[in-house]
Amino acid sequence: MSYRTVLVAGLVPLAASTLVAQSLPRSQPAIINIYREIEKPNHAVAHEATEERWADFNRRSGYPTSYFGLVAASGVPEIWLISSFQNMEGFGKSLSFEARPGYNQGLARIQTEDAEHVASFTSMQARAVRDASHGLFPDLSKQRIYSVMTIRIKPGYEAAFAEIAGHYKMAAGTSEVAGWRVYEVIAGAPGGTYLILTSFSSWEAVDANDAEWGKVMSGAGPHMQAAGKLAKDAIESTEVRYFTINPRISMVPKEIIAADRFWDPKAAPAPVKKPVP
Repeated sequence: MSYRTVLVAGLVPLAASTLVAQSLPRSQPAIINIYREIEKPNHAVAHEATEERWADFNRRSGYPTSYFGLVAASGVPEIWLISSFQNMEGFGKSLSFEARPGYNQGLARIQTEDAEHVASFTSMQARAVRDASHGLFPDLSKQRIYSVMTIRIKPGYEAAFAEIAGHYKMAAGTSEVAGWRVYEVIAGAPGGTYLILTSFSSWEAVDANDAEWGKVMSGAGPHMQAAGKLAKDAIESTEVRYFTINPRISMVPKEIIAADRFWDPKAAPAPVKKPVP
């Protein structure tokens, strides 16, 4: 059994002639599955090339589940593959696909090549925390950059997280800060792990959002004071990282590819990473 069977199981086709990648979510998914591959030093280019072949194999095989391939622009070099489900039942049913004949045999060579570039790997399942999320759900086909904040809450302080999130939502109010989606990791990471995902159409949009947050923070004294006090007691650690979408290692519906050349794996240029001064 390959080291990526957990992920692959959720994506193997029932019948290549009848299945296509699922539609992209139009509202916050209840469950997301995140597969992380941390790369060996200096293996990033070779690893992404292997992932491109893996994605191409999936397209030719009729892979039924859409997913985004995110490439780390900060932190350790790694790739995240993110797929979504309506519930854990849907995720569980997807695992039955791994038994379909022919798929893993056809993938064996790519799996072996991929393993040469990966230092470690893990999978996580996370549940939406909609009360802590904010703003309109974006058109995912237009997103190019993702910000992921990982927050770890001390044991026994889970209720404080909801309060902190409430203060930030009140501070953001009707401002033009980008919306965010909050998920609680329910498997594959220590308890009390939350992920806050914000997506952008460009790096310029990231800068604009930072500027907007500066305006919000300058006038949100009471809320920030309350959130800061709670955070001091409740939060173990925080980490913010940026990722860029690589369309060639992603799986999206054919209609999205037809409407936006960015997603065409044959035409899409390599994603532009944030320049380092």
